[in-house]
Amino acid sequence: MELINSIVGFIIAIGILVTFHEYGHFIVARFCNVKVLKFCVGFGKPIFTSKSKDTSTEYSLCMIPLGGYVQMLESKTPEGEPNDVKESEYRYCFDKKNVYQRIAIVSAGPIFNLILAIVFFTMTYMNGIGGIKPTIKLNDTNDSYQIVSVNNESVQRWQDVRIEILNNVMNDNNIILSLRNKNNELINHTLRYHSSVLNNEGDIITNIGLNVIYPNTQPTIGTVSNQPNNSNIQPDDKIISVNDISINSWDEFVTYIHDNPNTNASIVAERSNSTINYTVQILEKNNYGFLGVSKKIDKSSFINVTYNFNNSLIKAISSTSDYTILTFKMIGRLVIGEANVKNLSGPLSIAQFSGKSLEMGLSYFLYLLAILSVSLGVLNLLPIPMLDGGHLIYYTYEMITGKELSMQFQMAAQFLGIALLGLIMIIAFYNDFMRIFS
Repeated sequence: MELINSIVGFIIAIGILVTFHEYGHFIVARFCNVKVLKFCVGFGKPIFTSKSKDTSTEYSLCMIPLGGYVQMLESKTPEGEPNDVKESEYRYCFDKKNVYQRIAIVSAGPIFNLILAIVFFTMTYMNGIGGIKPTIKLNDTNDSYQIVSVNNESVQRWQDVRIEILNNVMNDNNIILSLRNKNNELINHTLRYHSSVLNNEGDIITNIGLNVIYPNTQPTIGTVSNQPNNSNIQPDDKIISVNDISINSWDEFVTYIHDNPNTNASIVAERSNSTINYTVQILEKNNYGFLGVSKKIDKSSFINVTYNFNNSLIKAISSTSDYTILTFKMIGRLVIGEANVKNLSGPLSIAQFSGKSLEMGLSYFLYLLAILSVSLGVLNLLPIPMLDGGHLIYYTYEMITGKELSMQFQMAAQFLGIALLGLIMIIAFYNDFMRIFS
């Protein structure tokens, strides 16, 4: 089921993002009176093809959902040879348009991705998105503190904290956390970090040294499925031991169950302030032990954030701007070796994230789509030949000098761009395999 959700989530996500990106190129090209020959989502063999009677544009949906393209009428081939185009049709050719129109057409794809991100963020904030309250324990005390702001920027969920910390680390800023204790008192805590923290693999929250207090760590039963093997268990049972092995957290309980399929387990639990003993049978599911219970959720540790339309739109624009700037800066750090390349994700990770967010609900899936849309827009703006950003560099040169780059240079740059993109994809796929199958 998880695999199916990942595949479905990935196809939906990439399909929406790529279609909207290519539609940006398409609609601006049409606005500039450029003839569009093909509008294609995906690569490889077409699954569906339709041709417009009015414009003769061919619309295709292909088998490999890893991209798309818009083919426009041009007077020359990519190699610089003349195309079989009549002079009377030159006014409809992309390469015959002035440089400002070409810049508008090429930049429209990434810009439409950023617009789509604003739409998805707005829908997310209006619909409401849940999260865990950011709670930590300071090194010099056992008391818990909730983070309410990072450098005076209000935060409500761990995701908010993560973005603000990344933004400040990127700018080499001092980080001051505003914390609220159980007595509702506010204190400031300076978060000290080394400039090389981005070189570490994994989550910035952990790497920067925050002592996170995770909710639901107690081994307390929340729900019990109706099965004969677990009929002795009841909700609110707090597990003390299993087969004389002490259980101190829910993770320890889950680990024991997973590691011991097809066995009987003698459980000592606390129920209604009394200690009781009973036996359960651990079943097998997908080669792991399975008991059919879930942990009790501490609802006080969770928060659902909802805004009206105006505030949702304002926050969506801010979120899109933050993620765009952050993505550019992170790529810059990767290029100069100040960020860990192992944190680079590829299609397999995107599929996994898509499947999980789809299971969690509409808001989480929309939030992921917004982030992916920003990433796709930023990626295409990079000054790499073969990408939109590479073409924008060509047109900027033409705008400044008044002449096009030589075809020999463009062909050499295209070869370099293919090699660079291939290397990035290899690294991303390798990271995906190591992350998923480790």
